[in-house]
Amino acid sequence: MKHQEFVDFANRLADIATAISKKYYRVDNQEVAKDDDSPVTIADKEIELKIRQAIQQQFPNHGIIGEEYGNHQEDADFVWIIDPIDGTSSFIVGRPIFGNLIALTHHQKVILGIINQPINQERWLGVDGSGSWFNGQKIQTRNCQKISQAVLSSSSPFFFKAQNKVIFEKISELTKYQKIGGVVYGGDCYAYGCLASGFVDLIIEPELKVYDFASHIPIIENAGGIITDWDGNQLKLQSNTKLIASATPQLHNEVLKFIKNTKF
Repeated sequence: MKHQEFVDFANRLADIATAISKKYYRVDNQEVAKDDDSPVTIADKEIELKIRQAIQQQFPNHGIIGEEYGNHQEDADFVWIIDPIDGTSSFIVGRPIFGNLIALTHHQKVILGIINQPINQERWLGVDGSGSWFNGQKIQTRNCQKISQAVLSSSSPFFFKAQNKVIFEKISELTKYQKIGGVVYGGDCYAYGCLASGFVDLIIEPELKVYDFASHIPIIENAGGIITDWDGNQLKLQSNTKLIASATPQLHNEVLKFIKNTKF
């Protein structure tokens, strides 16, 4: 496979997303609510539209899965997965921790992922079998092997329901900063970049859509981390996924064992 060609093109897509994100950042975004009550802005739509146009022009045989405009040729050998703005709420309120997510799959395996933070000019890139980089510098996850030493992050405590909530609360009580809050909330994709760079050790999410996490897989795995579902299975490219990302296999196994052994 022509990895470098795809890397160069993916970076070009991220540059497109950067320009549009900056144009609409901290201005009126014409925010509306989608059917699931999640927000969408004119920036989300314009970014995905321009990226889709670029893909179809450069690689007309490739498929596309996008948050705002659906699927196109999703059974193709190569499929791009796009979340134009992950963390739209942060974008709307002017917090620079949202991101543009770009992933490329080959036969259902994610081979390339980008987390692009356009305002801070920060970009994480993971390439299957090659490595992970932050702004061109190779990165590695932190050597955290125990829950008691882990910095835990999650999007929001309100996303956890019923038994999932009990499990998450029990894990958070064991983590490094449990006495001063326990969990770093609200990072969305930015937290995954921080994990790959060695600043966060553990991320637990109860339900994500495929475009929310596809780009994170090669970034975390090629930085030395682990990312699976709550049963320890390799992530399938489908929505409604319960996800755990860990800095090390040892930490990951401890979390999975804790979940399995939790009694209700």
